[in-house]
Amino acid sequence: MNIQQNPFEERWPDLQDIFTASGAEGLVSFIHDREESLERRALFLMSSQRISRGQNITRNLDDVVMTSRAAIDEFFQQSQSEQDPEQSRLRLEGANILSYNLAADLAPCWVDDDETREPRHHEEGIRCATDCLQWREELEKGSVALSMAWWALGVHQAGLGKWHNSCESFQGALETAMEDAKDNATPELAGPESSFSVNIATGWLEFAKWRSGDASSYDRFLEVMSAFSLQLDRQDEGREEALVGIQQLEIAAQRLPKKEISS
Repeated sequence: MNIQQNPFEERWPDLQDIFTASGAEGLVSFIHDREESLERRALFLMSSQRISRGQNITRNLDDVVMTSRAAIDEFFQQSQSEQDPEQSRLRLEGANILSYNLAADLAPCWVDDDETREPRHHEEGIRCATDCLQWREELEKGSVALSMAWWALGVHQAGLGKWHNSCESFQGALETAMEDAKDNATPELAGPESSFSVNIATGWLEFAKWRSGDASSYDRFLEVMSAFSLQLDRQDEGREEALVGIQQLEIAAQRLPKKEISS
């Protein structure tokens, strides 16, 4: 899925011109009209990555959604029509990765990303995360991948103020993270020696419970933040993961609805 490996790399300037002149809709239409399935996959993949990053272009979240959704759908449709089982799996894997990346891009909890998330962005995030849960089961991606998909679902439910629903999703994230911890003989409860998957799922779960009205969850939320803080002294990848965890939860506290929002 690396841009540098894209066989149509030299086509990006032309795609960029189309996007600048005709927007995401014009770009998607142009790529859809390509006859070769490999060309459509490659051009959609490259466009979704470049537009998501805002690489030398001016774009908004709706542009990101339109190009990424088109890429996801193209990969998924090709997975369904492909006769070779291995090639079909590879196309579905592409749809899975693109879908998770879009859900993550739309999550309102990243440093240096203060674009306003509208309800439609969270609804798209929920769609992406729900698809990921199904596809990751089908692809047998394992506990950590499923935990990530549950996390994405919970974050976007929280973005809509559906805190009770998000609690269920974050519980799913925690349970699958604990399965991975058990398989790897690491702590299954949050703490400074626990995995990022266990700690981040626990942190979001307790935060969601707190926003749902469970005041006792706030102390448990602070325990997770303390565990992440202790991990900042590490000299391995755990330090960077801990920093991400702290930033996610701090930003969520600032940006997400303060209480349950009824439909």
